[in-house]
Amino acid sequence: MRKILILFAIFTLSFSAIVMADLTPSATFMNVLKGKIIVLDPGHGGEDTGAIGPTGLLEKTINLEVALDLASILKVQGASVYLTRATDVYVSLQSRIALANNLHADLFLCMHHNSIEGAPDIDRPQAFYWSTTDTSELAAKIILEAFENFTGTEGDLIQEEYYVLRYAQVPAVLIEPFFMSNPTREKWLENPVNIWKEALIYDNGILKYFKTISN
Repeated sequence: MRKILILFAIFTLSFSAIVMADLTPSATFMNVLKGKIIVLDPGHGGEDTGAIGPTGLLEKTINLEVALDLASILKVQGASVYLTRATDVYVSLQSRIALANNLHADLFLCMHHNSIEGAPDIDRPQAFYWSTTDTSELAAKIILEAFENFTGTEGDLIQEEYYVLRYAQVPAVLIEPFFMSNPTREKWLENPVNIWKEALIYDNGILKYFKTISN
């Protein structure tokens, strides 16, 4: 089933990325991402569960599933992809950012899912950045727009001094695309096909970001 989903995602990208990321047919995936180093950081892990949905869905699990799917897509498109964790283990914040800094990553993407107690109707994307001396803000803005286009909901672009952003020596963003405290969204996230959809949205934003900074 997973192999089928991978093939489905790859073929879907051949159309959706061109439309949503505003790429011309000659600007292939390989041209955009060739030689790029992308570090994916699925938040939480191990004893750190992160947020817990209304029926018990764990944020750490969803973060990892989306990151693994996105890694598969980005690798096919020519990027060198590294994950701060590829299994359900705890990784310190220091180790996460050290990986990105040591690799001199072209993009460090921290992947999370939001939650807010007592507000089950809230569900909107949020994108965080810290540095204003590199392209972190631009990356956050473009990826946020990809999720806004998908949900039809205005999100929040926020400058925030999170540890993984504050100590990044490379372009770094932290994305909270959905609120899993929303019961409808939690149920949506339980479907593996929708996990792929989320990965595709990330991918469209990443492609557009690298296309933008290359111009």
